[in-house]
Amino acid sequence: MPVLGVIENMSYFIAPDTGNRYNIFGEGGGERLANQYGVPFLGSVPMGIEVREGGDRGVPVVVGHPESPQAQAFRKVAEEVARQVSIEAMKPELVVLKKSQ
Repeated sequence: MPVLGVIENMSYFIAPDTGNRYNIFGEGGGERLANQYGVPFLGSVPMGIEVREGGDRGVPVVVGHPESPQAQAFRKVAEEVARQVSIEAMKPELVVLKKSQ
C-alpha cells in the first residue's frame, strides 16, 4: 500500500477565548517527516475538545461544529488525501517508501 503523505494530528491548540495559536508539541515536525521520506505533507489538524466530544456522541466535528478550526483542517486534509489517491491511481507501479537523500 503506498503512503499518501503525512498528516500532523494535534498539531497545535487554538484558545477558544482569545483565538491565539499555541504549538504545544513544537512546530513543523510533520512537514520535516514528510520531507525526510519524500512524501507530501497533507496538513495539520489542531487539538480541540469538539473532536473528542463529537467522537463520543458519534457526530463528526465537520457535522457538529462545521466552522471550527478542526473541521476546516479535516476538510483540507480530506481534499489532499483525495488528490493523492487520484495521483496514485494513475501510476502503473507501486512506489516503495524510502528516505530521501
